[in-house]
Amino acid sequence: MNLSRRRNRQLNRLLAVLFAMALAAILLFGNINLVSRQKELERKQITAMAGLLREQLPELSDVELMNLLKDPDKVESRLEQGDQLLSKYGYDNAFFSKQENETMWQLILFNSCVIFATAIICILMYVLHRRRVHREVRQLQNYFDSLNHGSYDLEPTQAVEGDLSMLQSDIFKVTQLLRTSAEREKEKSEDLSRWLADISHQLKTPIASIRINMDNMLDDPDMPPELQHDFLKECSMQLEWISSLVQTLLKLARIDAGTVELKKEEMDLLAVVREAEHKLGILAEIAQVDVVWESEPKGERIDPSTLEPVPMIGDAAWQLEAVSNILKNCIEHSRPGSNVYLSMRDTTVFKEVTIRDTGEGIREEDLPHIFERFYRAENATKESVGIGLSLANSVVEAGGGKIMVSSEKEKGSRFTIRYLV
Repeated sequence: MNLSRRRNRQLNRLLAVLFAMALAAILLFGNINLVSRQKELERKQITAMAGLLREQLPELSDVELMNLLKDPDKVESRLEQGDQLLSKYGYDNAFFSKQENETMWQLILFNSCVIFATAIICILMYVLHRRRVHREVRQLQNYFDSLNHGSYDLEPTQAVEGDLSMLQSDIFKVTQLLRTSAEREKEKSEDLSRWLADISHQLKTPIASIRINMDNMLDDPDMPPELQHDFLKECSMQLEWISSLVQTLLKLARIDAGTVELKKEEMDLLAVVREAEHKLGILAEIAQVDVVWESEPKGERIDPSTLEPVPMIGDAAWQLEAVSNILKNCIEHSRPGSNVYLSMRDTTVFKEVTIRDTGEGIREEDLPHIFERFYRAENATKESVGIGLSLANSVVEAGGGKIMVSSEKEKGSRFTIRYLV
């Protein structure tokens, strides 16, 4: 911006200098023209005098005639006689002064006309410039009025050179930023409304179940202890599910608000994956699913204790949360008696964790949406809320990684978490 303004000022100075030079050239040309006309008049007078002498004194030779006209001594000796003769017929000093004055006034008139015309042109240019600037400013005022009324669907006015054009361009850029921000805020508001509706819907079922169980126990004081225990166990499970939902939502809210600062410290990615495996061991046992380690790319079974550590920079606790959510999803969508496979790759370019199952897979139309919050695919379990994979994706991306997924119906899904070195 400062460079552009400096260039505009330099251009204005150059134009002013060129304009002044043009004005001076016009004045000089006019003066030279008037002087030339005066000289031409003098030449004609001398020529007429030579012709008159030749006519009246034919006996004089050409040389004698030219000497008579050019000899300064002879000219000077006859000045007094010539003055007396000219004065006798009215060609006195007053006459010649009048001629000189006329020439001088011609010069003054010409110069005045040139200066006046130049001043008129300058005034017209200034008036036109001010009208244009006023029109541009009025357009900007209308532009701001539209912005104040929340209208961002505006196009920049016709560009002009100078600071006003740059201001116009900057305002349009700010408008686009405001428009983008407003659209994002609108989307966030719509997302929040949708999420609140989804959360309310998700909470209805467990709350209704707890209420029914509590009403049953209150309505039957003589209920057998075994049945009361079953009702209380069901209430406890529902409360646990609500607590898990609230905890996950709080984590997502912290990530969205930017209050989560992922640590950047040395961690062992292999240890994180093995901890996630251990953490979900009971869930895998209940689902009758075995978690198996395999080699990449051959797919041979291996003992994870023989693997070398996979060091990287990141936040081990949050990456454990992400890996656990993906592994949990694969276990929940696996058939009893099947396997969930874990593998790792450690290269100079990236660190990679692969989790795959041999379950029912994900429909092609569901695949682009599985990381969206509260999205439940066709084959989602009834306990699924649809935020586990969304949380995992947010955590991995916040840590500089990326989750890739591929799936084939009835053949299983494959999740790949890749962290660039």
